[in-house]
Amino acid sequence: MDCQTQTVQRAIDALPRHRLSHLPTPLQLCTRLTTVLNGPRIWVKRDDMTGLALGGNKTRYLEFTLAEATAQGYDAVVLSAVVQSNHCRQFAAACARLNLKGVIVLREDDSTMGRSHPAQGNYLLDRLYGIDIRVASPADINETIEQEKQRLNNAGHKTFTGLSGLLSRVAYIQCALEIERQCQDESIAPGHLVIGSGGNSLAGLLAGFALLGRPLRLLGTPQSKMSQATGISEQIARQAEQAAAHIGLTCSADPALIKVTDEYVGRGFGHPEQRTLDAIRLLARHEGILVDPTYSGKAFACLVDQLRQGRFSDSEDIIFVHTGGTPLLFAYGEELLV
Repeated sequence: MDCQTQTVQRAIDALPRHRLSHLPTPLQLCTRLTTVLNGPRIWVKRDDMTGLALGGNKTRYLEFTLAEATAQGYDAVVLSAVVQSNHCRQFAAACARLNLKGVIVLREDDSTMGRSHPAQGNYLLDRLYGIDIRVASPADINETIEQEKQRLNNAGHKTFTGLSGLLSRVAYIQCALEIERQCQDESIAPGHLVIGSGGNSLAGLLAGFALLGRPLRLLGTPQSKMSQATGISEQIARQAEQAAAHIGLTCSADPALIKVTDEYVGRGFGHPEQRTLDAIRLLARHEGILVDPTYSGKAFACLVDQLRQGRFSDSEDIIFVHTGGTPLLFAYGEELLV
């Protein structure tokens, strides 16, 4: 480990942290996929293998966000998202492991991501972990969160509801350190990295590589529509610099290294389109790696499409960060088997 990597690692290690993940996650060369696509070498950073609750990027977040809560004396935490939330699934498992009183307030709607019936995918796992679950309509979410916070406080708990996005970015500075070491081990200098994120994970990676002095180009693919007006790259660069500052370091994050596109969202969050389904099958049938129809599958569809358009040099190495979401496959059986 070189001097700068050690400096960044020590800064991260100074923060409160619950060790929930199996790290480092592998960096896997996709030999067959590279041959089939007849392009650059594709490597997959397997953050679907973080370990807790069938893995995913949110476990990295929770190591820091829940540690911040417990360090301040909180013993109960409320989290809210859609019914089929990957974050809630990993949160439920983390609460069981840490003996925290957890509540998830799930937003129900008529999309696959908002269905609680039948009990399958992430929602099934939430129930198996034994966490308290409340299901509410979008209009009632905020009121329900406050009701649950008050209920827990009345029962004698100290309740936390503000899981930090800033700490989530710090978690992906840690991921950047892993990737750097793995690239050195493999003697590769990748030119591009693709990730299904338009926010915290992307900003954390940018901060990490900026701190290490690696000018890696990052392509982020958020999973819901966002403004494509100028300024998004600058915003993420600012978030990266804030994450570095939070661990007491300074970096200069270059917005020119970032591209964010919502082109692969399709009809909207939770609605897979044909190129996403095709990309899922392509990766599964050539590498035995599963990506989901809502998050990682859309990001992988972006990688495949951009490669076929000739965006990347055939001589370079590309890293795809697999952020998890495997349990969602079971909620989309009908679409996947068409």
